[in-house]
Amino acid sequence: MPSATTSDADGAPRAELAAALEDLLAWARRLVPPGELSLASTALLARLARSGGAGVSALAVAEGVSQPAMSQMVARLERDGLLTRERHPDDGRALVVVLTEAGREVVTQRRAQRARALSALVDAAGPEDAAALDGATPALVRLGRAASTAQASQTGHTTQNTGRTPLS
Repeated sequence: MPSATTSDADGAPRAELAAALEDLLAWARRLVPPGELSLASTALLARLARSGGAGVSALAVAEGVSQPAMSQMVARLERDGLLTRERHPDDGRALVVVLTEAGREVVTQRRAQRARALSALVDAAGPEDAAALDGATPALVRLGRAASTAQASQTGHTTQNTGRTPLS
């Protein structure tokens, strides 16, 4: 009999985990008040906070959008003061997109909002489930990092070294 940490032949435990993650992602998306930044914009800001600056083409590949669509999004967020383009520190000919302080603040506020909402949801799950979820946090963090690494290797995207420290 398979353990809770392995998948059986039909993949049921992993399929159940995938479905639960889809439900949680949909829940997290609904936390954004209407009229605020789009999901694509918030995903871009979060990527830049996590990984540091990158060129528009690399960001388009990483986010799965066309280069013209990414250029438009970057221009809009730049106009809103949430990011800027700077010369690459190692190659002055190249431009990289980086968060401004206002962009970092938006990411920080959104993460805090989601953390508060998640805390209430976990607390409502009961003490046993709350303890299990708290215990699973390190594994979920590693899983998220592995997913980012896998995506980067599949797309060939690596964030350019801008000399800036990513927001953790």
